[in-house]
Amino acid sequence: MKIGLLEIMLTTSTLLELNPLLQAKKIIKLKQAKSVSLWTYVMILTIGMMWLFYGIKIESLPLIIGNIIKLFASLSVLLVYFKYKESKSNIT
Repeated sequence: MKIGLLEIMLTTSTLLELNPLLQAKKIIKLKQAKSVSLWTYVMILTIGMMWLFYGIKIESLPLIIGNIIKLFASLSVLLVYFKYKESKSNIT
């Protein structure tokens, strides 16, 4: 099987869906979430759910897998956001 430019771009874009995990890691490390926009991740989660439902409806495995990854990553940010949103930072 020959891998072309389109396949490389699609694989890269799927891997980029994991970017919110870096934000979740930062929140956990700093133990505070004051610099995180809650609504950004709520919107990412909402849009991801819509695309997932569409992918299921048209039976598109790439859409389903990509959006499950997106939902997992954005949900992880929301979970740690609510865990650390009231925490005070020890950084001066």
